[in-house]
Amino acid sequence: MKTLILLIFISIFTRNLLFSQTEKPLPSKTSRITDFYIQPGTFSQRLNNGTLNDFKLLAPDSKFLQTNFSDFRKSGYNDIYGNSMLSIAVGLKLGKRENNLSNSNTTLRLGINYLTGYSLTNSYYKTDRKRYDTLTSSQTNQQIFVDSVTSTSYTMDYSYNQLRLDGSLIFSTNSKARWSLYTGFGASLGVSINAKTDIYYSKNKFSETMFQNGNLIYENTRNDGDEYETETFRNKTNIGLSAYVPLGIDFRIGKKNEFWKRAHLYYELRPGLNMTTIPELRTIINPGIQYGLGFRFSIK
Repeated sequence: MKTLILLIFISIFTRNLLFSQTEKPLPSKTSRITDFYIQPGTFSQRLNNGTLNDFKLLAPDSKFLQTNFSDFRKSGYNDIYGNSMLSIAVGLKLGKRENNLSNSNTTLRLGINYLTGYSLTNSYYKTDRKRYDTLTSSQTNQQIFVDSVTSTSYTMDYSYNQLRLDGSLIFSTNSKARWSLYTGFGASLGVSINAKTDIYYSKNKFSETMFQNGNLIYENTRNDGDEYETETFRNKTNIGLSAYVPLGIDFRIGKKNEFWKRAHLYYELRPGLNMTTIPELRTIINPGIQYGLGFRFSIK
């Protein structure tokens, strides 16, 4: 709801400027700016498991990575991770203009994207267990064990913020209808503003009470003695490239009022492949998707 209110406010704020520019007849051209777009949303991609050596190259001064991990278990995962994205663009209609109106449903959309993302992750953990008490029933001789447990983990992430130039060719159904569908193909290219590696260390101490068969009865988590610490290392500027297929549905808000007839809400998916070239390592290719609710304002 906050996003919708913001988009409507932006459209009202720019109303006078846009009308002052569009009330004048425009000469016939083969391409011209006809739309303004703004789309906040989410950028999700599948993470790759980075090796311990990868993170030692990304964070060579880390004291955590000097740990002997021979008795740790690796718990890296290939999961989908979502982050924020903002796209701002203009649309250029391709085709002839007749009587100051477009007769084409093909649009070249050009703009900039700002997004955050993760490319690599990894995690190591171990659990140390020591039995410090055994309780025996005087009637059944059943035993209950009380263990002292220490859990230690190291988690590593490589992340970035990127600014990209973005272009896409859009093919739409009837653009003059209240509802329309569109698809096409697009690509974006840019560089990172803030590439970094974060390493998280934690040690937690607690006790577990269990039956002889290993079924847990009670876990007592204690905060005393717990340890948490983070290391952050800046990395070199990386390069991001993506190719995607835009899939969207567009709704024209107004039916009678001239201003709201030009205002559109649209929801767009951009499934594709995202490529990140990391100078310290190699090029990482991840499948991903961008999606979000956008606002489009059309100029006659």
